[in-house]
Amino acid sequence: MSNSIVLYHGRDDALHVIDPDGLTHYDDLPPVFNIVIAVINAGYRGVLIDEKRLANGRFMHCLSADEGTPEGQVIKYLVSVADAGEQLPSTGLVLEHIKKLYDKLGDSHD
Repeated sequence: MSNSIVLYHGRDDALHVIDPDGLTHYDDLPPVFNIVIAVINAGYRGVLIDEKRLANGRFMHCLSADEGTPEGQVIKYLVSVADAGEQLPSTGLVLEHIKKLYDKLGDSHD
């Protein structure tokens, strides 16, 4: 167990309790985060990345997804794809898919 525990309230409306020493550390963001950043920049509000500074000076990036939104569902699926070590689709395809899901719902993400 680490010297600190991180608590954060996620976009999924859950309280997350994390032992930072139990996490995989990356020098760069994991590839799925590049997709998430593009989704956020496209104006979709169902995903969020928070950055937390740890006691050891490193940073932890917390991904929250609201599964009640198309983008939240897509990102949750993509995280499972990435965790399984499978290839992620291109950012463009992901954004196109999310737009189609909103169009199918007859809703706008704005």
